[in-house]
Amino acid sequence: MRLWLENRSAIQTGLFEDIDNVEYEQNYRPDLADIVFLAGMDWDDYLPFANDAQPKINLIQHVRHGDKQHPLFKFLSHRAIRLCVSEAVRQAILPYANGPCLTIRMGHKIPLLTYPKSTQLYILATKNPELGGRVKNDAIKLGLSVVLHDKPVERHVVHQSMAQSIVTLTLPNKTEGFYLPGIEAMALSDWAIVPDCVASREYSSSFANVTVCERDTAACIYAVQGALASYRGVSGRLRRWMGKRIAQSYSLRAEQRAVQKVFQQIPSLW
Repeated sequence: MRLWLENRSAIQTGLFEDIDNVEYEQNYRPDLADIVFLAGMDWDDYLPFANDAQPKINLIQHVRHGDKQHPLFKFLSHRAIRLCVSEAVRQAILPYANGPCLTIRMGHKIPLLTYPKSTQLYILATKNPELGGRVKNDAIKLGLSVVLHDKPVERHVVHQSMAQSIVTLTLPNKTEGFYLPGIEAMALSDWAIVPDCVASREYSSSFANVTVCERDTAACIYAVQGALASYRGVSGRLRRWMGKRIAQSYSLRAEQRAVQKVFQQIPSLW
């Protein structure tokens, strides 16, 4: 596999370094590839090199691709095999996409962390810092111990904060393609609270240690109080067990197998 990188992650600077079986390219030449893998606005750079015979796999990570007013929408008219990170994403683009649309659940490796619960509430608010700040202030007034991250931090800091907290409140955008912090919070905290963002519904509607609430201060505080009253006892343990089981189902191995199957089927899909 050949990989060309335009830039690097600002937070995880080594994210794309030293990947096994990858040859790093110095120049962008997608026309030399047997298969082209595209995501987001990659189409703009690729189209000058495109030919109809070259199989294209297009990663779709957000429901906004199906919004006719969004810049990404126009690329759906180009033929491609589209891999959607959730069923919500697939349904959003299905009426408009040229080519097959397949759902491949997001894979992730969640660390096994066993910290004492030293904080009652952790708020991950990098996508909604204003709401996070208001919830923090109200929670402190109620006498709760609170940790707030309203600016980007490294993933291991997020994971440690979740693992040290009884309740984690994660604040997504109004819509997401797949909202991973909700899954991480279910695995690492005793209870997760995730305001609805469409793509979170596939795991937040379960009988697990997760609460869905509205995207406002009062609703978040109410959900926090409910979680602190519910996480103990047999019911709380059962919900935590279910949450960890759901989180484990989003494994890198399962995602890898699904992607490999798609590559094997390219002759029939294309």
